[in-house]
Order: sequence, then C-alpha cells, then structure tokens
Amino acid sequence: MTCFSPLVILWITIFVSLLSAAEITVSSLVGSTAVLPCELQSVDTVTPYITWFIDTETVFERRGEDAYQGEGYEDRVDVPEEDLRKGNCSLVLKHLKLTDTADYMSYEVVRGNRRLNRVKRSETAELNLISKVHLSVKEPPPTEKNRNITPTPSADPGMKCPHLLVTVLSFISLLIQLF
Repeated sequence: MTCFSPLVILWITIFVSLLSAAEITVSSLVGSTAVLPCELQSVDTVTPYITWFIDTETVFERRGEDAYQGEGYEDRVDVPEEDLRKGNCSLVLKHLKLTDTADYMSYEVVRGNRRLNRVKRSETAELNLISKVHLSVKEPPPTEKNRNITPTPSADPGMKCPHLLVTVLSFISLLIQLF
C-alpha cells in the first residue's frame, strides 16, 4: 500500500486548482454568435444569480426573470433563464463586433444586497468566480466576391482534354509496363 506524502497531496491540490482556474478561449467571426461556456457547480432550489463582467464593466446579469444587459450589449447578450435554472450559465453573445474581443468573467452572486443594474464589484456582495473566457473576434476571410476578383473564363467551356504529347507518352508508358 502506498502512502501519499503531504508534498504529493499539495502538488495534486495545486494542479487541480490550476485546471479549474484555466482560461477558456472562444474564437468567432464578426457578425456571428458566440457562446461563452459557464456551468454552476451546484444548483439549489434558490433562484441562481449570475453576472458577467469585462474588467469592472457589467456585460450581463440575471436573477430569475430579471435581467440586465450592459451598455453596448443591449439585445445582443443573454443567459436563458431556463438554462440557468439547470446550472448552465453560458453567455450567448450575438452579432459579434471586433470590439467584443476581451476577457469575460462569470460570477455567481451568493449573498449580499445587489441590484440588477450597473453594479460594481466593490458593493457588498460575495461573488464566486465561475469561469474566465477569452473571446477573440476576427474579420471573416475575404471571399472572391469581397476581393472583386472574377474568375477568368476559359476559351473552351467544355471538357478539357489532355495535351496530345501527354496522351502519347502515357500510351507508350502503358505499353512498356505490359511488355
């Protein structure tokens, strides 16, 4: 039987805590929708209260039916109430803009007197960090249409035949292999 030393237990604890605090990266294109993952560790019978921040700016808050969308995020962000009641606190961010690129942090508000609207973290409340997500928004790659390049039409729109020399050499090669 192997006995774990306190040092091994300490290393395992550090490793597990680093894994749980790992930052997730989500990449998406301008104009599309991104889902920033978040999951509550436990779901109580009490209405969950979730908030998403960028630095000190509130992006979104939800407590039951009540929701707040931060300035610049109106009609673009949501954590659906029915999903939140099941423990899924993932933020859905629509109509992405380049300026949406940032580090998003989700917190569960576990106690304190907070209101749903422009709340600063300095107010009295206990916030438990749930996830850190880096959102990277990029321009879509240019397409033929976007580059104003039109394909050059070929002289013969029908089936392309190999050059006569290629056909003759292929035939000679086949004959050599047979004999």
